[in-house]
Amino acid sequence: MLRSRFFWKLYITYAALVLITSAIIGVAVQQQLRSALIDDVEADLRNMALLLDPHAAEAFRDEAAGDIQSQVQILGRETGARITLILPAGEVLADSVQEPAGMENHGDRPEIIAALTDPFGVSRRFSGTLRESLLYIARAVRDADEVIGVVRVSIPLSDVDARLSALRATVLFGAGVGVLVALAIGLLVAHRITSPISEMTEVAEALGEGDYSRRVESRPGDEIGVLGDTMNRLADELTRRIAGLGHERAQLEAMVAGMQEGVLAVDHEGRVVFCNQAVRRLLDVDDEIIEGQTLLDLAPVPELHELLTAADEQQTPGRRELTVRGRAGDIVMDARATPFEADEEGGVVVVLYDITNLRRLQQIRTDFVANVSHELKTPLTSIKGYVETLLSGAIHDDENNMRFLGKIENQVNRLTNLVSDLLSLAQIESPAEAISLTPIDWVPLISETVQRHEPGIAAKRLDLSLELPDHPVRIQGDDEALTQILDNLLDNAIKYTPEGGSISVRLSQRKSGAVLEIEDSGIGIPKGDFERIFERFYRVDKARSRELGGTGLGLSIV
Repeated sequence: MLRSRFFWKLYITYAALVLITSAIIGVAVQQQLRSALIDDVEADLRNMALLLDPHAAEAFRDEAAGDIQSQVQILGRETGARITLILPAGEVLADSVQEPAGMENHGDRPEIIAALTDPFGVSRRFSGTLRESLLYIARAVRDADEVIGVVRVSIPLSDVDARLSALRATVLFGAGVGVLVALAIGLLVAHRITSPISEMTEVAEALGEGDYSRRVESRPGDEIGVLGDTMNRLADELTRRIAGLGHERAQLEAMVAGMQEGVLAVDHEGRVVFCNQAVRRLLDVDDEIIEGQTLLDLAPVPELHELLTAADEQQTPGRRELTVRGRAGDIVMDARATPFEADEEGGVVVVLYDITNLRRLQQIRTDFVANVSHELKTPLTSIKGYVETLLSGAIHDDENNMRFLGKIENQVNRLTNLVSDLLSLAQIESPAEAISLTPIDWVPLISETVQRHEPGIAAKRLDLSLELPDHPVRIQGDDEALTQILDNLLDNAIKYTPEGGSISVRLSQRKSGAVLEIEDSGIGIPKGDFERIFERFYRVDKARSRELGGTGLGLSIV
């Protein structure tokens, strides 16, 4: 509470109002008391003058009486006032303070002049005799309507001020007590008013900082209480909406983070506002925190920067295909930029689609069409040439006609093998083609396959090493598909191993299945070609492969 500026503003204002009001009332009361006190003193002096009237009349009748001065002095001491008897001519007959002989004529004194025409003469003035200010009350003493003298009673105004000071001290003490009580009450009232406001301020600050569990507890039954209830309802609604937004944002971030496409948002200055993990992968960015950094510094891809600039300046969507050279190789991307505006902020959202595989598959398809055309065209050209030769008369050439027919047969067999392999690939890749997995003992399957290839092995005088377990090796597989795989691998080993070489076939049991290894001492495959050996029609040595009757599809089928 003591740290609340509103509390101090309210309390200081209240205290200033109390003090100013008290000061005004105090001044007014003081003036009123002074006026009332002077009126009371005047009334007392009038009464005193009335009481002295008969004694003064007697003294004026017997001016020669020697004890008038002493009597007046005695009365002055008893009453505490200055008493003066003045003859009609202005001569001082007696005075309770000064000797009459040394006093000047008082006929011109205002109170004396007023007393001759009014019941009482009143004057407040400085006394030259006593050298101080006094309050004078004078009354004419009459005898049969004839003025025989004037009795004057006076009192120093310092006595009035002394009485007023005593009253002022009493008033100030009472006013001080009242002010302290009022300030204490004001402290309680200010606390009662500002305490719930301070609490509501703390709750509002907590809500602004993200603590949505805070609520206003103290709620009086007035407008402040209504404000507290309203704030609590507002906090409940805010909590509900923030929770909903947080849930939606978490869902959106989870979806965006899990996308294979890169999602990137930049502001008008090109600084990154948001990106998912796919963007880091596609643009090959290693920085842990990239939000707030310039995209051009993180990923110096001019085409991407140009796309963003064009979309931001023209406020129209844009699209461009670009290639990013990363450490793992080139990545081809389809980038689509869309400008956005959000309140006073805005920028561009870019979605990056990785189309590297698509472009690679398109290239493979193009190469496949070219290779198929070439592979089909070569034997067909040979067949056509031999057929034309035979039709032009060579069919009657007993020395060459059979040789030409043999060549035609070889090319037809090559075409047959090629078509057969293409059909096998088509079947394997067909979505409708399902491989039927059944328990298979691999040992007899391998033995039978090796036996079928023994004539070819013997023809090239190859040394065959067959290592099979003594127990069954059962796996889940397709009998026909596994036989085709073994045929391809053994056929390649026989074709590309020179005469006198060796071939090893090894089968071993593993916990998760079985491992078949076929090793030969042939020409092998260079390491640089390892990634392409399963491509269709890819041959390390094309001339030798065609010479040996290979179609270039064997390992693709495997």
